Amino acid sequence: MTEGEAPGPVRFYLACDDIGCPARAVFDLVIHEPPPPIEDDLFGHILHSSARAAPYIEKQGWTFTQGIGYWCPTCSTPRAQRPAPSKPARRPAARRQRRDSKGPQ
Repeated sequence: MTEGEAPGPVRFYLACDDIGCPARAVFDLVIHEPPPPIEDDLFGHILHSSARAAPYIEKQGWTFTQGIGYWCPTCSTPRAQRPAPSKPARRPAARRQRRDSKGPQ
């Protein structure tokens, strides 16, 4: 998703499309060239900013797969080469309050 119009600064919002991945990225990119006229080239007009940002996104480690979407650097790495996920911290067991043996008074 983008915010802003070329020529000028355009803000890009990326979200990893791998199931369950919370990775997000936001960056600004100044695009100097205006898009082609919408009447002449509808898709070129719509995709102008993303076409200019694609090399930058790729340098950051994100990969794009047609029909699937963008994957973050971690999800783009084959599972066999990824570091093992950290184990969640263990929470102390909740203690139940003792009942008064005499009952309510």
